[in-house]
Amino acid sequence: MNIKSLYKKVLGTGNQQKIIKGVFWSFLGTLISKGFVFIALFLVARILTVDEYGKLGLLQSYINTFTTFSLASFGVTATKYLALYADNDKKKASEIYSLTRLSVFFLAAAILVLSLVFNKQVGEYIVGNQNMSKEVLLCAFAIFFSSLNGLQTGALAGLENFKSISFVNMVNGMLSLPLILFSAYKFGIYGVVVSLVIINFSIWLCSAILLQRELNFKQIKFTIKGQKKHLETVYNFTLPSFISSMMLSPVVLICNSMLIKNHIHGYYQLGIYNATFNFSQVGTLLLGVIGQVTYPLTMKNFGKNNKRFDFFNINQSYVIGVVLFLPILVLPDLFSQLYGGKYQNSDMYLTLLFVSLSTIIIAQRQGIARNFAAGNFMWFSVFSNMTWAVTTIIVCNFLIDYGAIGRAVGFLIGYFVNTVIFIPFYLKKKLISKKLILCKEHAVLIIIISLACLSFISVENIVLRTLIAVLLLAASLFTFYKWYKVYIK
Repeated sequence: MNIKSLYKKVLGTGNQQKIIKGVFWSFLGTLISKGFVFIALFLVARILTVDEYGKLGLLQSYINTFTTFSLASFGVTATKYLALYADNDKKKASEIYSLTRLSVFFLAAAILVLSLVFNKQVGEYIVGNQNMSKEVLLCAFAIFFSSLNGLQTGALAGLENFKSISFVNMVNGMLSLPLILFSAYKFGIYGVVVSLVIINFSIWLCSAILLQRELNFKQIKFTIKGQKKHLETVYNFTLPSFISSMMLSPVVLICNSMLIKNHIHGYYQLGIYNATFNFSQVGTLLLGVIGQVTYPLTMKNFGKNNKRFDFFNINQSYVIGVVLFLPILVLPDLFSQLYGGKYQNSDMYLTLLFVSLSTIIIAQRQGIARNFAAGNFMWFSVFSNMTWAVTTIIVCNFLIDYGAIGRAVGFLIGYFVNTVIFIPFYLKKKLISKKLILCKEHAVLIIIISLACLSFISVENIVLRTLIAVLLLAASLFTFYKWYKVYIK
C-alpha cells in the first residue's frame, strides 16, 4: 500500500490531497533544514567545551524567549484566520493579517530597542555573565528577524502554501551547517551567534518575498483600515494565546538561569542539559511538520464528528513521539555517543531519559492544543500553561542541586501534573474523546514506555537492549493500529 492509499484509507478523500502535499513539502523542508542544524549542533558540541556549550544553550534560550515575547501567538492567529477567510472573505482576511503584521513589527522593534539599551543588565542578570555583552547584543538582532519570520511562516501555513515554507527551511539548512561550523571553529561562541543573526536575516528576507507573492495571488492586501473592529478577535484569541505562549520559553530561561547561578558547576550542567535538549528540539520540530499541515485543517474540521480525522489529529504526534523517543529511552548511552566522550556519563544518560519522557508527553498533547485553538478555549490554555510553569519552576528550584538531572525531572513533573489536572476539563469541553485518552490501548502504551525505561536501568547488555527496543517499538505500533480500528467503529 502506497502513502496516498494509506492516507485515503485513514482520512477519507476530503482532506487527503491537502495533507499529502502539505506533509511532503513540510517534511522535505524540515529534513534539509533541521537535519543540517541537528548535525551542526552535534559537531559544535564536539568543538566547544561542555561549559561553552552550556553558555551557547543559554543564549539560544534567551533568543527563543524574547522571540516569544515579540511574536507571541500572532503567527498562530495569522494561520487560523487566513485558513478560515482567505478564500471566502478576502477583506476580513486582509484586515486581520494586517493587524497581526503591525502588532508583531512594533513588538519586535520594542524588544530590539530595549535589548540594546539594557544590554549589560541582560548579560548580568539573565545570561549571568557581563563578559558576554557582545553576544547578547547580537542576539537582539536575531530575535528581531526571527520574530518577523515567525509571523510570515504562520501566514504561509494559513494560506496552505507549504511549498514556500519548505523552500525557506531549505535555505535555513543550507546556510546553517557551513556557517555555524566554520564560525564555531574559528571564533567560538561569538562566531555561532553571528551566524544565527545572518541565518535569521536570510530566512526572513526569503519568507517575506515568498509570502508577498502568495498574498498577491490570493488578492489579500495590507491595509490600515478596518483593523479596530478586529480588536475583539485579538482579545479573545490572540491575547490569551499571547499570555499562554509567554509562559513557555521564559520558564526555560528562568530555569537555565537558576541552574548557572545556584549550582557549583552550573554551565557544565547546563551544557549536559542542552545536549540532551537538542534531541527534544529535533523531535518537536519533526512533530511540527505534520502539525503545521494539520492546524488549518483542524480549524475547519473541529466538532464535525469525523472520527478518522479526529484520531489522526490527536494521535499522529503521539505516534511520532513514541517512534522517535522510545529507542532513546532504552538506549540513552548509545545515542549520547553522538556528542563524543565528554558526554559519556550517568548525568547525560539520565537527563536524556527524562527529557525523552517529557517530549513524548508534549507529543501526546499537541492534538489537544490544536483543539484548544479550534474551539476558542485559549483562555483555558492560559490556566493550563500557568499550572505547568509554576509547577516546573518550583520543582526545578527544589532539585537544583541535582544539576541537569533535576532540571529535566522538573520539566517532566510539570508536564505530568498539568496533564493529570486538566484531563477532566479536556473531556468536559469535548476537546478530546474519552476513547482517545482513557482506554486500555492508551494504558498499554504507558506500560510499554515504562518497560523501556526499566530496561535501561536493569539491563546492561547493549545488544539485548537493542532487541528490547525493537520489540517494544513493534508492540507500540501494533497498539496504535488496534486503537485506531477500535475507535473508528
